[in-house]
Amino acid sequence: MVSDVQGELDLAGLRRVYGTPGHRLFYRLVCRNARHWGWTEPGQSKWRCWRAQRRLEAVLGRKLALPPGSRVLDAGSGSGVVARQLATRFGLRVTGVDLMDFHVREANRLSARAGLAGRTAFACGDYHRLDHPDRSFDGVYSMETLCHAYDPARALAEFHRVLRPGGRLVVLGPAPLPKAELPAAQQALLEPYMDAMVLPGTRRYDSRTIGGLITGAGFRLEEELDATRYYLPTTEALYAYFRLPYAVLRRLGLSEHWLGLRSTVEMYEVRHHVAWLVHTAVRDD
Repeated sequence: MVSDVQGELDLAGLRRVYGTPGHRLFYRLVCRNARHWGWTEPGQSKWRCWRAQRRLEAVLGRKLALPPGSRVLDAGSGSGVVARQLATRFGLRVTGVDLMDFHVREANRLSARAGLAGRTAFACGDYHRLDHPDRSFDGVYSMETLCHAYDPARALAEFHRVLRPGGRLVVLGPAPLPKAELPAAQQALLEPYMDAMVLPGTRRYDSRTIGGLITGAGFRLEEELDATRYYLPTTEALYAYFRLPYAVLRRLGLSEHWLGLRSTVEMYEVRHHVAWLVHTAVRDD
């Protein structure tokens, strides 16, 4: 797939991140095919990461606040875990778009097995250039995928285009603090990680500026929630689970084949310098 923004789409890099056997095995066995973090309220156990993921999906469903039967676009749908949860728990009809062909095949296979092929559908595509008519969806969401956008402003403009008037957008995910607020040591850890994990979006916005990108695309920002305290328990639990296994992999020189583990262990040091945000917005016109 080719971008007309100076060829910034790093498809090979994304295939390296998501297509390596270690990464795919990590997400299949550890995360039950989900590729997103979790949500833990005070008093809830941080050790039950699968439950935390289900709670985060429920937060998304409540923020979308759409009636059953509404058409929703999942921008960067992975293996379709979030789409199936929204279809099952909220009665939504979800169309997923993802750059990775193996994600799309897996998503369609798992939906068919779950009896949800009629309420979820997945296809290869770049959400910067959606193959959908104007005003064709009631909702759009990005579950921790805008960080991969090579042109976040353009992606948000596409989300605005395919939403009907009154349609709702929810963007969940991490954003680094402004560089001026990052200590040198944390900046030195974060920079190579963003390159390795192909996160160009996080170089084009930070925790202070992402809201402006959303309103700049024509949306009315309804809520800008700093949800870091709800995400941090998952960070802490995954670090505790995988710190020692990852140390063994590094000693064996295999860490680059297990990028999922890298994101849970190496980035623990910058956990207080990355914000986890939930933006809810509406297309008014």
